[in-house]
Amino acid sequence: MGLFRGFLAPFRGGAFIVRHRLWPYLILPVLLDLALGVTAMFLALRYWRGEQWVGEQLVKAPAVGWLVLVVLTVVSAVILFLVAQPLVSALFSDRLSERIERQVRGEAPAAPFLASAGRAVAHGLLKLVLYGLAMLAAFALSIWTAGIGAIAGLALAGLFIAYDGFDYPLSRRGASFGKKWAYLARHPAQTIGFGAGATLLYLIPFALFVAPPFVAAGATLAFMEAEGAAGANAKRKGVAPAGGQPGGPGTEKTPEKAEQQATDEAKKPAEM
Repeated sequence: MGLFRGFLAPFRGGAFIVRHRLWPYLILPVLLDLALGVTAMFLALRYWRGEQWVGEQLVKAPAVGWLVLVVLTVVSAVILFLVAQPLVSALFSDRLSERIERQVRGEAPAAPFLASAGRAVAHGLLKLVLYGLAMLAAFALSIWTAGIGAIAGLALAGLFIAYDGFDYPLSRRGASFGKKWAYLARHPAQTIGFGAGATLLYLIPFALFVAPPFVAAGATLAFMEAEGAAGANAKRKGVAPAGGQPGGPGTEKTPEKAEQQATDEAKKPAEM
């Protein structure tokens, strides 16, 4: 899986959702994101209006006070939204990822709900700790050199977005927190390309609301393609596929072929 294909994966994920009309996995998260955005804005505005020094600025210099209030409200609301959005969209993105894998391969591994939920919470907390440390490092670099700090911050954001995307297919296979990061390290070109493409997607105006399902879908397609390529290489070398689970390495059916087959089968009832 190359750098360029990894870069295009989030956009291909969006095209897959549209082409196969998986609208419930897109529309419901968008509605929830809109509600979350309004709630975050309301809470941020209420908090900053209650701050004494902001109130004093509104009285002494209304123009400056309102500018400060608007900036603080928007920045705080965006931070709240970005922190809470993965939690809101996680369930829909996970179901979407599983649905895509079943549609392409005919089946997908599943994990017990309670064990999966507990592991997701634990891994989410560990990820937040790593993210906090990474952002502190980026902030320290920005104090030293602003340009390097900004580049490092964007790179780290892309890395964690890539982790979020590939987390769905890896979690269904019971991967530990360390093994998820090891998977990203084993596919550096895919990870870098995917992180860059997903970051660009998030920066497109209003795409923030549809980015999580696009990222989940794209990562699932990329994961299956990487698995298929690894299985094909192992077969050429005469190495038995690892595992033996359906859809594991060694699967001869590529996502592109399976996707075309699923599309053809969907058209059959209409042709009969």
